[in-house]
Amino acid sequence: MRRLLRAWSVLGALAGALAAAEAFAQAPAPANADRGLPVPVLTPATRLEPPAQQARKGLLPAEPRAGAPDAAKMEIEDSPVFIRADRIAGIAEQFLEAEGGVELRTRTQTIRADWLRYDIVSDEIWGKGSVVLRQGIDWVTGPELRFKRDAEIGFFRDARFYFGENGARGTAADLQFAGPDRYDVVDARFTTCAAPREDWYLALDTMELDMDRKIGTGRNATLHFLGAPVAYTPWIQFPLSGERKSGFLVPVLGSSESRGFEVATPYYLNLAPDYDATLVPRYMSKRGLQLGGQFRYLQPEWAGEFNGAYLYDDLKTGTNRYLVSWKHNQNFPQLPGLSGYLNLNHVSDANYFSDLSAAVSLTSQSALPAEGGLAWSRGPTSVLARVQTYQSLVPNAPPEAQTYDRVPQLLLNVNEVEWAGLDFGVAAEYASFRRPGRVEGERVYAYPTVAWSRTGPWWFFRAKGGVNSRYYSLDQPREGSSTPSVSLPIASLDAGIQFERQDTIFGRDIIQTLEPRAYYAYIPYRDQQTLPNFDSAPDDFNFAQLFTENRYLGYDRIGDANQLTLAATSRFLDATSGEERLRVSVGQRFYFNEQQLTLGNETPRASSSSDFLVGVEGRLSSTWSVAGLWQINLDNGDTERFNAGARYTPGPGRALGGTYTYTRNAVDLSGAANYLRQFDVSGQWPIGGNWSLVGRWNYSLADSTTLEAVGGVEYNGDCWALRIVGQRLTTSLDTTSTSIYAQLELSGFARIGTNPLELLRRTVPGYQKLNESAGSLLERGGDFNEF
Repeated sequence: MRRLLRAWSVLGALAGALAAAEAFAQAPAPANADRGLPVPVLTPATRLEPPAQQARKGLLPAEPRAGAPDAAKMEIEDSPVFIRADRIAGIAEQFLEAEGGVELRTRTQTIRADWLRYDIVSDEIWGKGSVVLRQGIDWVTGPELRFKRDAEIGFFRDARFYFGENGARGTAADLQFAGPDRYDVVDARFTTCAAPREDWYLALDTMELDMDRKIGTGRNATLHFLGAPVAYTPWIQFPLSGERKSGFLVPVLGSSESRGFEVATPYYLNLAPDYDATLVPRYMSKRGLQLGGQFRYLQPEWAGEFNGAYLYDDLKTGTNRYLVSWKHNQNFPQLPGLSGYLNLNHVSDANYFSDLSAAVSLTSQSALPAEGGLAWSRGPTSVLARVQTYQSLVPNAPPEAQTYDRVPQLLLNVNEVEWAGLDFGVAAEYASFRRPGRVEGERVYAYPTVAWSRTGPWWFFRAKGGVNSRYYSLDQPREGSSTPSVSLPIASLDAGIQFERQDTIFGRDIIQTLEPRAYYAYIPYRDQQTLPNFDSAPDDFNFAQLFTENRYLGYDRIGDANQLTLAATSRFLDATSGEERLRVSVGQRFYFNEQQLTLGNETPRASSSSDFLVGVEGRLSSTWSVAGLWQINLDNGDTERFNAGARYTPGPGRALGGTYTYTRNAVDLSGAANYLRQFDVSGQWPIGGNWSLVGRWNYSLADSTTLEAVGGVEYNGDCWALRIVGQRLTTSLDTTSTSIYAQLELSGFARIGTNPLELLRRTVPGYQKLNESAGSLLERGGDFNEF
């Protein structure tokens, strides 16, 4: 029975787009019946022992039959068979006939029929009249079933099937059992639309299923959509049970200003169970023919992939353009805790992604990494040894604007370990920095720390101290020395308390907390202007930075500090569930000394206090969430930064959100001021008739420029969906890209066209694809009679 049900589950993968439903358990089915034998009357409910058990009891000969089953099959055949019917007759240990509400059950399956004959000696089943085979929420039904289990031959007439896993259903005129693990299907039809709808279906004249090779072969396959044939192939081969198989994947179509009309036709190569490849020829009307590919490999101890693309004689630039990439991860089980990795990337020119890609994650990169390393971790200790290089993706970028290579870099980190009531830790690094046209050299960094901590139910206190030391060896002297060094003691105190009270807001019981916190940091001034700057930059001013020692990122600058941070947070918690509904935080830093150390063209601080921060974040209800940050200069009343956003999600497929971002004066390393003012709105909303609008608009008010615009419509037909989406993306200061995505998705079967789903999930927070599988009829309150 399992092979019979498994054969029908394969129909759920007819065009190779889906895995077949889970394999069913083995099914007995009859051959020729002799209804003329005298039969005694049996009880209405009878338990029959299978032939293997009878042979062990001496009731049947123990000699194996031809084509004896393997151990797994014997285990299934040895399971008892139960039969229930209005009338049961037969000869004990030979055969029986049942009539009227017949139900045959094994451990995991059920067969129902109006009439059924089970030949015990030959292990054959013959059923007539509304025969139903069921396992879980999957079933197959038809007027007649015959099956001989030892040879695995037989048939199922005029079958109808349903699989609850993906809501697939269909019909077949005939299913022939052609031997062990082989099936021939005639006149098959398949869809995932709920009955009685058939908005789309796939029809095949014949289909051969080889369960040993996990391959199905269909002939004269026609796809029908909304009553019209839309695709035909005289021959198709597809994998069964979700296994990979070589063949063409769905073509990718698109259009953009930079590339023109484009089409890619990926071809998948299933080379072996542990490695495969995909070849991707891609034609762009404004660029030419690009050949690309991917090779993937997977082993228990290592895995990775190669990617590459080559465009010969770009029609716009007249140059050959290429991309190569290799990512690899390696474990060393012989050396516990040791692992390695490679992430090697290179492109032919700085404009490669802005010209040939429509992905924001690629076009927004300013540097392309190529690195490899070894990592070791054991207990609190971790070590990383790596080499990092960067290819600049900013055209004609001067050397001072390019990232340093680290060739190599060694990092040591020991998390705090408690000893004698104190917590000891250390961070250390050795790095060699290289970049033509800039100061090059080596740096050794070490920062050992010791901390003393105490906590209580409603308070905490922590005192920490350490010494930050750096040593350099430079290729050219600075201020008369090629080996400068600097050491700085660093001390900090951190303390906080927590209060709680119960209250009621809008008729809802809540718990409100008040959590004041004070943080003091002291770092004496050391002149570091003569030291090189390999990797330091100003840190972003936010709530997390209020409670850090150094105002700079990286190791080349340690800012002088004699400062106190005062902050408070109030949380509003649901009194029943404890869920946080709203959090409001305020904080400010106070300086006791003037700033002496600056980085680049940074202007020294003139105030005795920092800007004042106000932060709000929370999920006010099941539909509304908000977040905001306000940074205000209390000396002159100017708002330095203001971010505010809200999201409304009342239900699936209904999401509206918007954010506003304002930064008055952002300073980069060159000292240039960047005025930032943007809004970003997005949403997904039904407009009636199963149609929904989706879109996003990210606009820079400072530049009067649309950074990214996405807009489209989506039709949800339950068992199918149509999506048409357009995207306009600013890829550089003077370059934009426009792309069109059009996709027809047949639920549980295949997607035809260019896939916009990843784009929509990235650009529309809360976006949800509505046309999931048609679902189980049982879940919708139906059964197989709903056909």
